[in-house]
Amino acid sequence: MRKLPPLNAIRAFEAVARRLSFADAGGELGVTATAISHQIRHLEAYLGFQLVERRPRQIALTPAGQELFPKLQTAFDTLGEAFAMLDKDVEQSLVRVTTTYAFAERWLVPRLGDFFDQHGDIRVEVETDDDVLDLRADRLDLAIRYGPHTAVSEQAEVLLSDRYIPVSLAECPDTGLQDTRLLGFRWRNPEMGGPTWEQWFKEAGEAFPTDQITRFSDESAAFNALDQGLGSLLSSSALVADGLSSGRYRQIPGPELSGFAYSLVLNPLSRNKRGVKIFADWIMHAAQQV
Repeated sequence: MRKLPPLNAIRAFEAVARRLSFADAGGELGVTATAISHQIRHLEAYLGFQLVERRPRQIALTPAGQELFPKLQTAFDTLGEAFAMLDKDVEQSLVRVTTTYAFAERWLVPRLGDFFDQHGDIRVEVETDDDVLDLRADRLDLAIRYGPHTAVSEQAEVLLSDRYIPVSLAECPDTGLQDTRLLGFRWRNPEMGGPTWEQWFKEAGEAFPTDQITRFSDESAAFNALDQGLGSLLSSSALVADGLSSGRYRQIPGPELSGFAYSLVLNPLSRNKRGVKIFADWIMHAAQQV
């Protein structure tokens, strides 16, 4: 008979090791941070060595904790996959997707009709959030994430790479960017160092008309302003490709700035679900057609 530590303590440690926060682990498991801390101490007492190093403003795993964590994570993934396979009627035909607001609105949703035409028996739920969600904790099957190519992990597969180009509505007068209102948005993650109008004008060798820019809190709002004809937007080429092809948008001549990558990440717990496999294959094929 296997002799194991208390399962609640093991579960608490796995959540803490993944999130590196007692509070976040408690929120995931529905208990207080104090309760999580007690469970960790209980596990450490059982094992006879320390797993978590408690610091004033953060926590870290000890070498023993770092060694134990991936093994526990693999074990939990195996358990999760085993139980997910039990619900054939619902789980196998339901795909939960997370991506950014702009990608969902400008790329994914316009193509979902093609997916449903091919696979009408599969249900899709789309969770839009510009923050990176935890696929395991939030019970999501796959994510389309956006970031530098260097941040793409071994578990991710690149869907699209983009560049940043200035566009306007095709019906708007071509007066030149020096005499046009510029539309911008704040990058949710400033550390990404995303392309900006300031950078575009610098590469174009022109003065930046600082008094002509209108900034929005998010990319979707900036796109809505573009569609209202309020100005020109420095946009991801992937998100305006359809509009350029249809003639709705016009690309403004000038520099094209380096962008990032949209990558597909699957939840290890559900990567073998029938619906997830079909959706992943479909979206990879759809991306290759762009």
